[in-house]
Amino acid sequence: MICKVINTVENYRLFEGVRSVAVGVSGGADSMCLLHILSSLKDKYGIILKAVHVNHNLRGDEALRDEKLVRDYCQENGIELTVHSVNVAVLSEKLGLGTEECGRKVRYECFEKANCDAVAVAHSLSDSIETTVYNLLRGTGIKGLCGIPAKREPNIIRPLITCTREEIEKYCCDEKVPYVTDSTNLADDYTRNYIRHNVIPTFERVNASFSSNISRTCSILSEENDFIHMSAKELIITSEVCGGFNAEMFASAHIAVRKRAILIILCDKMKKQPLYIHTDLVNKIIENRGGKVEISAGWYAKVENGVLFFDIEKIIKPWQTEFSDGKAKSPFGIYSLSTADSDYEKTGAFDGAKIKGQLILSSRREGDKFTFIKRKVSKSLKKLFNEMDIPVIERGKIAVLRDDENIVWVEGVGVNASYIPDGNSDKIFVIKKDD
Repeated sequence: MICKVINTVENYRLFEGVRSVAVGVSGGADSMCLLHILSSLKDKYGIILKAVHVNHNLRGDEALRDEKLVRDYCQENGIELTVHSVNVAVLSEKLGLGTEECGRKVRYECFEKANCDAVAVAHSLSDSIETTVYNLLRGTGIKGLCGIPAKREPNIIRPLITCTREEIEKYCCDEKVPYVTDSTNLADDYTRNYIRHNVIPTFERVNASFSSNISRTCSILSEENDFIHMSAKELIITSEVCGGFNAEMFASAHIAVRKRAILIILCDKMKKQPLYIHTDLVNKIIENRGGKVEISAGWYAKVENGVLFFDIEKIIKPWQTEFSDGKAKSPFGIYSLSTADSDYEKTGAFDGAKIKGQLILSSRREGDKFTFIKRKVSKSLKKLFNEMDIPVIERGKIAVLRDDENIVWVEGVGVNASYIPDGNSDKIFVIKKDD
C-alpha cells in the first residue's frame, strides 16, 4: 500500500515545492493511516508534518474519545499536534448552514491556520467512488463524475486517493495503527452512508471489478474534463473585452466549452458554485444574441451590443420624496405632476379631490395593495410584481405615488381604482416621468 501512496505522490507531484504539510486527523482509520504513512515518508521527501485535529463537539463523549486517541498517538510518536474545539451546532445555526457543511468549513479553516505549504486530507478511492455515484444520482456534468481529485488548488492534497477503504483498514491492522469508528458512519441517515452501505455493495455483486472499473472511468473523464476546462479558460482569455466578453466568440464556441466558461466566470464572480440552471440561462441569452437574466439575488448577466456582461446590482434602499412646484426627484428620475386636459383616459390621471392629506412619491412598502378599476380585485404589489415578472432587484426603482391613507398610482401599472376620475371630477391631475 505504501507503494500505491508513493506512486500517487509522484504521479501527481503532491510534494512539489512543499516543505511543510498539515495533516487533518480525525482519529478514524483513513486519517490515522495517512498520518502513519506520511510519518514514514517524511524523510524521503524532506517534509515537516503538523497534525491538526478538530473537535466539532457534536458527539459528546465519543468526540472526546477521538481527540484523546489522536493526542496520545501524536505524543507517543513525536508528532506536532494542534487541537481545535469548535461548537459546530451553534455556529451552523448562526451562519445558516447545515451541520455537515459547517463542519467542513470549520475543518478547512483550522487546517489553513497551521500555515503549511500543503494540507493533506485522507479521502480514499472509496470516497471518490461514493462521490461519483452521489453526483450521478442527483444529476451532474462531466466534472461531477470525475470523483475526488488527488490535488485541489490551492494546496489540498490527497495521498490516499488510489487506496480503497478495505486496503486502509488492513494496513492499520497489519501495522497496528490505532483508530476509532465514528458512530454516525454506521447509520444510513445520510445519503452518502446509504450509498456506501447499500448501493455500492449491490454494484459489486453485479461486477466484482466495479471499484477498479469506476476508478478507470473517473480517470478518463478527468482527462477529458481537463481538456474542456483548459479550452474554456482559453475562450475566456481570448474573448475578454473592456468590461465583459465578446458574445459572438462565446456563441461560436462548442457548447460544452461555452457552458464551462460561463461556469468558471460565475464561480469567480459570485464566489460560490452556481446551479446548472444559471449556466443555461446565460447560455440562452448568448445564443439569442441579446437579453438579460437574473442569476441570483443581485447578480445579472446580459448580452448587449455584442458584449456579454456579468454584474451585481446593489439592493435598492427604500426611498421617498415630496413634490415641490409640481416636481419630485427620485433616485431614478424626475416626475412631474400637472393638471390634465379634458382627455384624461390615460394611465397616470387621477382625481385630485379624492386625495387625503399630502402626496409623496416613494418606493414600494411592505403590505402595499393595488386595486384594478375593471376587475375590482386588490392585489399586493409583491404579488403583482411577481405576475409581471419584475426582478426583485428592480422593484425598488418603481415609483409609487401615495397620499396619507393609500396608494394613488404605481408606475407601469396605473391609477388605483379609488382615485380614478369620475364624471363629476374637476381637479384632475396627471403624473409622468420626465424624459
